[in-house]
Amino acid sequence: MRYILLMASIFSFSQARSQQGPVGVFSDHRDIGDPSISGSSTYDEATQTYTLGGSGYNIWFDHDQFQYCFRKLGGDFILTADFAFQGDSGNAHRKIGWMVRESDDPQAAQIGAVSHRDGLTVLQWRVLRGAFMRDPQDEIRSPKTDFQTLQLERRGNLFIMRVAHPGEPLQEVGEHEMPDFPDSVLAGLFICAHDSTDFARARIWNVRIDIPVLPGQRKALGSRMEILDVFTGMRKVIYTEPGRFEAPNWMPGGETLLFNEKGKLFTLSARGGTPVLVPTGSVDRINNDHGISFDGKKIALSSSRPGMPG
Repeated sequence: MRYILLMASIFSFSQARSQQGPVGVFSDHRDIGDPSISGSSTYDEATQTYTLGGSGYNIWFDHDQFQYCFRKLGGDFILTADFAFQGDSGNAHRKIGWMVRESDDPQAAQIGAVSHRDGLTVLQWRVLRGAFMRDPQDEIRSPKTDFQTLQLERRGNLFIMRVAHPGEPLQEVGEHEMPDFPDSVLAGLFICAHDSTDFARARIWNVRIDIPVLPGQRKALGSRMEILDVFTGMRKVIYTEPGRFEAPNWMPGGETLLFNEKGKLFTLSARGGTPVLVPTGSVDRINNDHGISFDGKKIALSSSRPGMPG
């Protein structure tokens, strides 16, 4: 029985390009607010997993201290990832999550989807540079706790937070308008120890930055192929394409995939790499049941238009 699920997603996307030493899909990482203990951000390409470590007194009042792994984004976007602290010690209000800021100024206006070590999950913000964040006026709390998946979406200047436990669909926590936010912002992952003498660590995986195509818009679509381990929930991107491809299917043996793009068939290793064009002569016949014979072995094909992954 196969326990690996193949996923193909069609959406508009962009990938990080930087000359400053990117960390995964992010262009930069640094400590915000000069915490007393330097933080770090690393990326494991094999597992597509990030590890963040950081100190900092808090992300609150009129200034912040934390480790930030980020990139510049403009327009609308959707940020999604799974988060877990490493280690059970430390302040109960140490924080991880997604944050969008107008700049790397410690007093910058910002909004974040935030998970605390004690399970508290909130959408919180500083609406103007240097303003004091207030409790409960500047946050929306989820009635449930201990979420693994955090999502933060921007639609114009409206920000929407969604969350999920493993195996659950995303649930909306709340939304907030940031009327004076610029179009170009910093967006990324963060960690804060909530203690200037301590250091927190977290593992972050299934990180996705998607640019949505809204109803009525005409944009060039991009495509992303992922493999999902249904037991662990780990998703791995094996192929992205600025254009559009469709109908990925497993080849016999489970080591190779078959998909179509621009009217042609391609194979791709399940480990990723460069697609290989299937010569027309390799397709012997098309059967009435919508299967094909490829190198003497019948493969069932289907065509679908899946939505953007959440």
